[in-house]
Amino acid sequence: MGVQRIRIVIPKKPEEFKAMEEIQKDAWNAEDIAVTPAHVLRAAQMANNCVYIAYCGDEPAGYVYGFFGLHNSKLFLHSHQVGVKRKYQNRGVGYLLKLRQRDFAMRLGIDLIRWTFDPLQSKNAYFNFTKLGVINREYIRNLYGEIRDELNKGLPTDRFYVEWYISSPRVVDRVEKGVKPPLADDLELTVINKIKTLEQGLITIADYDTSLREKILAMEIPTNFTDIKKRAPNLALEWRIKTREIFEKYLSSGYLVADLIHSKDKKRCFYVLVRDAIDVVLKRNWWELL
Repeated sequence: MGVQRIRIVIPKKPEEFKAMEEIQKDAWNAEDIAVTPAHVLRAAQMANNCVYIAYCGDEPAGYVYGFFGLHNSKLFLHSHQVGVKRKYQNRGVGYLLKLRQRDFAMRLGIDLIRWTFDPLQSKNAYFNFTKLGVINREYIRNLYGEIRDELNKGLPTDRFYVEWYISSPRVVDRVEKGVKPPLADDLELTVINKIKTLEQGLITIADYDTSLREKILAMEIPTNFTDIKKRAPNLALEWRIKTREIFEKYLSSGYLVADLIHSKDKKRCFYVLVRDAIDVVLKRNWWELL
């Protein structure tokens, strides 16, 4: 398939909202009951919430859906869903949708966008932290209960509730200047957990320490958590429970999650946890604090 121009517009026609249902089913292999219906998306758009559809050529390829929220009397945008059809994934569609969402919020004077995602999904973590520049201070256990789609079925839906401060120096660096963190190989960070490779090539947490106090810490997660869920559901649950304890302990001790970094060969990845004020992390690159 040749390169096709990506076009992002506000949906207006009934068939565009129906197309967003089909995008959800394709992106997540979701059952009808787990799909945000076209009439809800239409109502959200009518109420001037953030609803955009992306086209590759003439085909609907992705969409973003967000609505307004209040936190401590402060208005923010809650980004509920970003979905891209599988054949158009890894082509920058999702990234362009998030940038359009950022533009939407900035035009309204909103400086914070939030959303949830599974912290064990390393691809999403890289997109959110490394490319967009979110930070995370909140871990929520089993937020949605059971979700009947391929990505979530069979596990507690633990989530990060990330914060995207869209006008901060950190985000400007990431999305406007292309700044990226160093590779894990180039850093000397204390790692919270020790990893063991099993016979079938999957990895498990052999040990971990929740009493460390260094200013910057690293925590390893799998690069292939979806594969672990398919091949070894009990191992996936073990990853969920152990990382839940680690995140809850460190987030309650004054750390925030600042990044996801990879090894040079891309076979390992690590969250970076920083014990510092959020204002410092939003203004300075965390690796400058080492």
